[in-house]
Amino acid sequence: MVLPALPALAGASQMFGLAQFGLGAAQAGLGFMANQQAYASDVAFQNANSRFASWQAGFNARVNDANNQYRYWQETVNYNQELAYANSLRNVETLKAIRQAEVVRDTRAAAGADYIRQSEAIASQFAEQEMAAAVAQQQYSWRALQGRASVRALGREGKSVDRLVNNYARQEGDFMALQQINSDIRGRQYTRAQAGQVAQYLSQYNSQQFYDEAPILDPIPPFPPLPTLVTPAPPSRSGSAPSMGAFGLNLLSAGIGAYGSALGFEQQRRSVLTPNSRYGVGT
Repeated sequence: MVLPALPALAGASQMFGLAQFGLGAAQAGLGFMANQQAYASDVAFQNANSRFASWQAGFNARVNDANNQYRYWQETVNYNQELAYANSLRNVETLKAIRQAEVVRDTRAAAGADYIRQSEAIASQFAEQEMAAAVAQQQYSWRALQGRASVRALGREGKSVDRLVNNYARQEGDFMALQQINSDIRGRQYTRAQAGQVAQYLSQYNSQQFYDEAPILDPIPPFPPLPTLVTPAPPSRSGSAPSMGAFGLNLLSAGIGAYGSALGFEQQRRSVLTPNSRYGVGT
């Protein structure tokens, strides 16, 4: 059976190739436009991400600086409190030193006054004893002289009279010798008593010592914080822009594909029109 519609298909292969080429070109164009849009979106996202990373780094630096300033202010308040406490301790130590100095002053003044009073008492006692001994010596001398004068006044002579006179002189000499011994003893006692008073005075004088103030160290002031270093954003990339060469290759590929499809369709059409030994021409 002859197909009368087959001659009408002579230009259909060209139309089919053109349609397929148009479809491939449209797909290549849409793909190229999609790649351009994706690239523009990637670039915009990269720029926004970089700006956000820079802003975030600056914001974090400002927050750290604020926290450091707050800690520095708190440490400064604590430092001022510790410094005030150290100064109060120094005032207490100074007050203790002043009060102890007053005690030392009063103690040493009392020791000096007591030494002067006791020393004067010892000296007065020694002077009274010496004066009493001197008066006794004078009285004894007068009595001995009176006795010798009485014997001489009798006008007698002889050994008995001489013995009486000599006896008065001997007694006077013995008394004077005893008084001299007693005077030496009283002198040594006076020296020992005065030395004892000096030792007692030194003991009372050194019984109270000045107060040694305890050293109070100032607290270490806080160090002002350094500004926070801004860390730069890490590098990033968005890839390369869509290539026109790739778009041209896609168009060429679409053209080649359309040509191949049209050529295959033409070959099929020609095979149908070629006479067949079994069915005849056009069958």
